[in-house]
Amino acid sequence: MSILILAGSSRKESLNKKLQQRIADRAKELGVACHVYPAEELDAPLYQGDYEAEHGVPAGIQKLVTAIRDCTKVVIVTPEYNSSIPPLLKNAIDWSSRVDQQPWKGKTVLLAGASPGRLGAMRAMDHLRAVVMNLQAWVAPMFASCPNASDETIQKMDDDFLKNFLQQGD
Repeated sequence: MSILILAGSSRKESLNKKLQQRIADRAKELGVACHVYPAEELDAPLYQGDYEAEHGVPAGIQKLVTAIRDCTKVVIVTPEYNSSIPPLLKNAIDWSSRVDQQPWKGKTVLLAGASPGRLGAMRAMDHLRAVVMNLQAWVAPMFASCPNASDETIQKMDDDFLKNFLQQGD
């Protein structure tokens, strides 16, 4: 089994990049091979059909598609932007859905998120669930939400909870 872990924020001090790393560290402790995908590599032009017709799918997105196809599960760690999915992540998903052999179809997807607010990115994960399910992925029912997120609360996330989170779909 291998896990691809994406974070939907490229900000240097992103709480979600820290949660991405916390999940990766726990996966490695459990003996699970994982790849922490750099959020900076999700960057692509805003999806637009005319651009795609002229230039095709960007090379960075093709790399993402390969990474999705090569793993057993995808963990998407998302911040919440105005109660929804951040544009960097949504754009990467939109672009990746444009390739001929759908990388998301049948893929097991786990959702996680951190937010300094009380809801811990739950609204973004709910929207993200709808988007990814539309691409025919199986989205695990348990989300890994870190409300009132800080470096400390992310590091204190329960190891058993993260183990159960990561084992969904096994």
